[in-house]
Amino acid sequence: MYFKLAMLLRFSKCFNVFLFLLNLFFLFSCSSPAANKQASTDEEELEPGRPSFTPIAGTDFFEVRRAFDNGLAFDTLGFEQEPVWHLNFISNDSVKIFSPDSNAMLHYSIYFDQDSIFHFGREWFRVRSLAKDSLLLQRLTVVSKHVKEARSNVYMKLYSARFIRDSLKTTVEELRKPRPNDTAFIQWRSNIANANPTVIDSAFAARNPVQLIPKNPNITVKRRIFSETERLNQSAAYAYLYPEYDIVINKAYKDFYYPFSVLVDGKGDVHLGKFVTSDEFVESRKKVLEGIINVYLKNLLTIKPGTTLGIPHTSLIMLRVRGIE
Repeated sequence: MYFKLAMLLRFSKCFNVFLFLLNLFFLFSCSSPAANKQASTDEEELEPGRPSFTPIAGTDFFEVRRAFDNGLAFDTLGFEQEPVWHLNFISNDSVKIFSPDSNAMLHYSIYFDQDSIFHFGREWFRVRSLAKDSLLLQRLTVVSKHVKEARSNVYMKLYSARFIRDSLKTTVEELRKPRPNDTAFIQWRSNIANANPTVIDSAFAARNPVQLIPKNPNITVKRRIFSETERLNQSAAYAYLYPEYDIVINKAYKDFYYPFSVLVDGKGDVHLGKFVTSDEFVESRKKVLEGIINVYLKNLLTIKPGTTLGIPHTSLIMLRVRGIE
């Protein structure tokens, strides 16, 4: 009897150990994948060659420099690359970008393609470098799913707010100011444009366009302002690259309406640019338009030349002039 009881107790103990081991087996077999998945980093789950934004998630980054691959913020046409972005990566698949129009941080999804190429904020980028306090992005021109490398020549440098404040001990506004090489380039272009005030190809767009200020009640000037719908289909720079003015002259010698362009040089003098008419009327139309410029525009307007970085230079503007007898 005692022997049977001892065997029963021994069996019971072994059975309990067996159940304990069995429970451990099921516990680890069920929980390990989930635990491993939770413990695994985003880097382990990302596609090969994809940079991770996890190390910088939650950090405010401000764009401090945007320039072409030659290091300049301006091109020969006068277009300026402006550093305006403020972004904050939420995770590897989402980012918040500040919108000046909405005055708020807007959420965008991040799509990864290949070779460090991403799409977010309605733009394509290649991540050139990624560190705790700095980012270097290359803006890409993508056509039919192919990167046009020759046109993908703009680079954006971003610093974290912490780095700007604590390490550089300056402000975003200060870092965004044009560099000395930008000023030297604009001075060089201005010298060429002002030396050839009647040559359209020598002129370039003024960052602060020409001002036409009436000094007589018989003339009014209205610079064209683009609607929200029009701005959706053009760059923000269009307004200063191609400035347009509607001019109405009362008590004119007769009723007329002529659209034409003029070159306003660095001294504020006006020179006829281009106009459209039949070949047989080119000379007569030219005389009429030069007469309108010399008799009306130069006498009834205070004309201030366009400037870039404070430097006055020759620039081209479009006029639509209406005369009312």
